[in-house]
Amino acid sequence: MFGSKKVPQADLRAFTDNLITQTPRTPSHHHLTGPGSRTVQKNAKYVCLASKNCPVDKRRRNRCQYCRFQKCLSVGMVKEVVRTDSLKGRRGRLPSKPKSPLQSEASPPSPPLSLLSALLRAYSHCTPRDLDYSQFTAADPPSSTSDAEHIQLFYRLLTISMETTRCWAERLPGFAELQRDDQNLLIDSAFLELFVLRLAYRSTLSEDKLVFCNGSVLNRFQCLRGFGEWLDSIRDFSTHLQTLNLDASAFACLSALVLLTDQVPGLKESKRVEELQNKVICCLRDHLGCGPSSSSNKATPPLSRVLGLRAELRSQRTQGLQRIFYLKLEDLVPPPPSIDRFLDTLPY
Repeated sequence: MFGSKKVPQADLRAFTDNLITQTPRTPSHHHLTGPGSRTVQKNAKYVCLASKNCPVDKRRRNRCQYCRFQKCLSVGMVKEVVRTDSLKGRRGRLPSKPKSPLQSEASPPSPPLSLLSALLRAYSHCTPRDLDYSQFTAADPPSSTSDAEHIQLFYRLLTISMETTRCWAERLPGFAELQRDDQNLLIDSAFLELFVLRLAYRSTLSEDKLVFCNGSVLNRFQCLRGFGEWLDSIRDFSTHLQTLNLDASAFACLSALVLLTDQVPGLKESKRVEELQNKVICCLRDHLGCGPSSSSNKATPPLSRVLGLRAELRSQRTQGLQRIFYLKLEDLVPPPPSIDRFLDTLPY
């Protein structure tokens, strides 16, 4: 009940006599069980009939209850620590704060994140924050750049994209619950399609700027030797894709659908993949305004046109495989282990 300062024993005896006890933990923290505590417990109100400075000592302590209580407070008594009848046996502890009716029940759990929000969050997490123009040049590549250097750049861009794809896929709702073999199979199967899809969505065709997964911006001429004729096909697909004016949410859904393909040979849990795919299709349909409870929006493309992009991406994948195999046979630069493993483990 008293503060942390040492209370002079002479002052205490003046109004508490032998009613002082000490807590076993801190000798300087005194607990008052005499008149001061009773004043607080009864919420009594006293009035001094003199000038509020009556002498308080052992002999005259009962003459003025107001001045006696003020003396208690002046030497360090803390009213909040006075024990009431409901706090017996709780020496030196503050009374518990009463719980409000709202605090008596556990707060309800936060609502789960919607599928569309989760897909958009996964996409945003793996999107480059800043663009890197340090290697960009608007002119044709200088003749001093060797073929080997161009091919190394090509492999490096593919490797970075594969790492980004895996990081992104692990954040998709339900993907981590699939068997590990199925996860790897889906990523390997959709890797080139996702590489083309992201490149086509981010690039600025009017300025021949290609934006890759790590934020690097390169001119089309800087990529010709490594990509070959595949680059022209990617450019055509990018033109078609950008006419659809997909927003980030629709693009995030489309990216997930490219990955979650239950037709991939060798899947152990194709039914689970199909279930995830159907959920994303419903999510995309509702977002585009094609759901039964949604109003039509002429600014968004039809669901069928968006889903039709998957067939075009499968054609892009075939062309990408042909380019990688050609470079491997050319044997100017050995493919990195991740690309080499990717080719060797494809089921078809």
